[in-house]
Amino acid sequence: MTRIAHFTDASFRGVNGIAASIRLLTGMLGQRGHESVVVTTGPLWKAPVEGGVISVPSMPTGMGDFRFALMPIRAMRDRVRAWRPDVAHVHTPGPLGAAGLTVARQLGVPAVYTYHTDMHGYAEHYYIPTPIVRAGTALYGRHLRRGPTGRLLNTYDAIEEANARIFDAAHIIVAPTAGALRRCRMAAFAGRVRVIATPASLPPAAMTGAEFRTRHGIAPDASVVLFVGRLSAEKGIKLLIEAFGLVRQRVADATLLLVGPSDARLRLRRLLDRSGLAAHAVTTGALGGGDVHAAYTASDVFAFPSATDTQGIVLHEAALAGVPIVMTDRLLHASHPLAGAMCLTDPAPAAFAAGLAALLSAPAEARHRGQRARSIAKEHTPDRFATETLQAYRDAATSAAEWVIGGT
Repeated sequence: MTRIAHFTDASFRGVNGIAASIRLLTGMLGQRGHESVVVTTGPLWKAPVEGGVISVPSMPTGMGDFRFALMPIRAMRDRVRAWRPDVAHVHTPGPLGAAGLTVARQLGVPAVYTYHTDMHGYAEHYYIPTPIVRAGTALYGRHLRRGPTGRLLNTYDAIEEANARIFDAAHIIVAPTAGALRRCRMAAFAGRVRVIATPASLPPAAMTGAEFRTRHGIAPDASVVLFVGRLSAEKGIKLLIEAFGLVRQRVADATLLLVGPSDARLRLRRLLDRSGLAAHAVTTGALGGGDVHAAYTASDVFAFPSATDTQGIVLHEAALAGVPIVMTDRLLHASHPLAGAMCLTDPAPAAFAAGLAALLSAPAEARHRGQRARSIAKEHTPDRFATETLQAYRDAATSAAEWVIGGT
């Protein structure tokens, strides 16, 4: 039996890919007799106490479900040290991620870091002050192995230095896809990287696709373009809305179905009103797993406009539901397990709209794409995910022993 302490600055209870992957992984590991504890950010006051979850009071950062953990981190570290994990698995680069790497170093246990979040990509959509990144990097430097470096001239350099501190402290770096590390300078750490695709696990649909359409006021014969995920700038929602306006010019009965929580700063309703698409778009907010499966069943094509995702768990969900996929991220497409079944377009409204409209207008081709995607997705099972992650833990333990022998 292996005892794994997971650390995430993205709320474990949130609607985000990091939380989904941790929930899936801990569940699969539990079925094999391994124990997990998840250290996560919680509410500022009265952070809940649950079996297997340690919540640290935190404040929102404005970047999705990422939150900034506050001072009780020291008490949390004491609790984790008392639990005596065999492995520390860090999932985010924030204060809790740094705490996880610190605990691993103090206990002398292997550290695994999964690069879930493309921080360079997020920096293109959110203002991340370089001094803040520098301060975080200095925090890492107090506890981790890498010493201070030269002057950090811009946000890219500051993020890269923070990445380097984390990569240097991790015995194994897990990438959900080979393209996840595309923006990073990784040459010095390439030997530590393991590519492990994060699959999806769809619960049974809560209703039929026809029932879902009726519940949400979608016409039975409408052509439905679906997006599932956080409705925010970094997910490419503005590109999707502009492209959908062009789709409507080709497919008169097209309806846009948006499933997921909305970032207030996106001002989604205003975007839809200004584009003249409010009457042709349905927003549901966050849904439970069975309802999300029903949304896939009710749709004709899945639109994925994001250029900041490292894994795209929703792509696996759409594939398992047999929904054809159109995406715009060339590098993610090239390294994704579903590449052979997904349609790729340029990240421009006209090109994206053409790809979506083409599948809506060719049902036989859409069904073929969906069936092909489903057959590939079924090969990437949760059980395989657990097996490959356990191997990463074993590789990390071997590396940790070599570091001790080498005196590092």
